[in-house]
Amino acid sequence: MTKKHTLEDILAQKLRDPKTVFLLGGGTSFCAGLPSIFQLLDLVRSRLNDASTSTLDEIIQYLADNGLENPNTEDVLSELYHRLTRSGGTGVGHRNKERFKATFEDICQCIQNILNVDAPTEYHMDFVRRIVSRREAEPAEKAPPIQIFTTNYDLLIELACEDTHTCAINGFEGFFNRQWNPCCFDYDIGKSTAHAQTPRFEPSARHIRLYKLHGSISWFETHGRFYEEKPSLESKRTQLIIYPSRLKYAESIRPPFDWLFRRFGAAVSDANLLICIGYRFADEHLNQYIFTGLDKGLSLLALSREPIDALACKSTHPRVSVINEERTIIDGNDQSEITDLWAFEKFTKWIPALRGN
Repeated sequence: MTKKHTLEDILAQKLRDPKTVFLLGGGTSFCAGLPSIFQLLDLVRSRLNDASTSTLDEIIQYLADNGLENPNTEDVLSELYHRLTRSGGTGVGHRNKERFKATFEDICQCIQNILNVDAPTEYHMDFVRRIVSRREAEPAEKAPPIQIFTTNYDLLIELACEDTHTCAINGFEGFFNRQWNPCCFDYDIGKSTAHAQTPRFEPSARHIRLYKLHGSISWFETHGRFYEEKPSLESKRTQLIIYPSRLKYAESIRPPFDWLFRRFGAAVSDANLLICIGYRFADEHLNQYIFTGLDKGLSLLALSREPIDALACKSTHPRVSVINEERTIIDGNDQSEITDLWAFEKFTKWIPALRGN
């Protein structure tokens, strides 16, 4: 009698493919108490000074008067930038430009402060620990480096790597003055051994390659050079972040983000499976790479609380699997079983089932 495979059996089999790439979105940070894009604006407003709060309220009212009843942070920053580009000259125009500029910068600084956490969650540590243990279970020559791409600015994955003694390669090298050098993404970490009197290099699974597609609260730019340092409320250096606004695409084609996006495209082209967790598919530039990958043989597993509008037209694709709180689709087919593995917390606790065969 043939054993009937459960939904978890099917998912476990998918994730055994060593050529798997991860894309983490904002949903993976909710368990740390960090806000969604829709909750962020209220938190920002509570931290602004009176002048910036007044300007923010003006923008929100303008957007509401023009049909956008519940604007989020991306809507507000987009409108502020639009006003910045059209304001200028002298007198009132100049004063308005300075006011919009100050509010824009204050909002960005608030975002950085809100996302600055001191410790990882148990779920982020579990995630790192267990995907590494999965790689350790593979023969070294068959286990490609673990690649994690993320649109998040926070340091939860870096902190999790630190607490689990896992090396994270993030494109910066150095000690006290870490500078951007994307070549370090291609470094191998391992040890040399003598096998039958022949020197041999054995790659280690205890490292990940972490690509922060929208930058990080620990990244800064000075005179065209890119650095990493511990975030500080007193720091006056220019943050290296793509903030949520309609400028995302324009920002993504300048260094170092252009390199990071190209690397994502290359990784997706080479991978067999892309696992998206907590990613809302709100970045059209990234989506283009993903959908092109689907046309070339990539399989996609998307985990999110809510249904993703951008995937609605892909729901019957034979290599698309979608799990949310309302629906489970595996390889384009609706499933009768509903699971809570869309939640990052649940997914990380389930990963140990992937160890071994």
